[in-house]
Amino acid sequence: MENLNNQIDQMFREKIYHIEAENGARIKKLNIRYTKSNQKHSPKHLDALLGSYEKAIREIPRQFLRIEKSSRLKYLVSLDEKRRCNILNMMTTNVEMLIEKMKREYRVIFKNQQRLEEFDDQMKNTLAVSKQKLDEDTKKLSISLDENLNSSTKVQPRELAKIFNLDESTLIDLKAIEPLQIIHEIFENMPESQSGKAIFEAIRQGILLCSKLGTDIQINPKESHTVEARRFRKRSLVSGTLVLKDLIDNVYILSQQVNLPVEKRNVDIIYKSFLRIKESLKKHKGSEKVLGSLDPFFEMLAISEKIN
Repeated sequence: MENLNNQIDQMFREKIYHIEAENGARIKKLNIRYTKSNQKHSPKHLDALLGSYEKAIREIPRQFLRIEKSSRLKYLVSLDEKRRCNILNMMTTNVEMLIEKMKREYRVIFKNQQRLEEFDDQMKNTLAVSKQKLDEDTKKLSISLDENLNSSTKVQPRELAKIFNLDESTLIDLKAIEPLQIIHEIFENMPESQSGKAIFEAIRQGILLCSKLGTDIQINPKESHTVEARRFRKRSLVSGTLVLKDLIDNVYILSQQVNLPVEKRNVDIIYKSFLRIKESLKKHKGSEKVLGSLDPFFEMLAISEKIN
């Protein structure tokens, strides 16, 4: 799932920036503290500086693997060997960059203090230990994810894609996998007397119809290759995607209200979510069919009188 990997990689880039920024802030404080006490580049000062970098190095697998695990559990996607190797290489590269930075900053200082061999040995050891731990931790993550995913009762993303006739990549881009999983669970687990399966089918039809909005574009064939036509087509598709996301998000909110006893439902949330759906759809041709297909769902929430 390339889209999911790309999203996770973006979070990795943001996280390494924060790790380096936090390390830089710690280094600055240490330099000020030891310079003020007239201990600049003393053994304690240097040990503290290297300790700060080693803390940053330990944070890389801790933060990266936390992001990888939480994202894959959210979307119910396992960690294959190719991806494991990719994140292992990314983490190793970032660790190596921090070690190289330590060498640039402090190797000459250690050399001047006749401690060069000690410094080089520490750098080699830090790299070797880090590489071993990274490899072990990524393998543990892969096993842990498999165990969690095998025990999950949520519908898999590939099944969701079939149910709603959408690409898995589209579901990821819309951040729709978790909401749709929960919607499916709510109605799948309803007692037969509440017609949960029929309501879910109404929701499914509404989402299917909504996913077509913005795709049926009438453009004069003679003008179809113009810049303006391309821009119009793109705007229509983007608009259709946004209204689909709005629909899924608000149906998700309403579904959670359905799952509550009637006396505990939040009427304000119900009507605001319903009105957001109407407002989002109203500019699109075919919106009446979407709303009409959702009638059974709205009726379950006693808002049928607000549909017209």
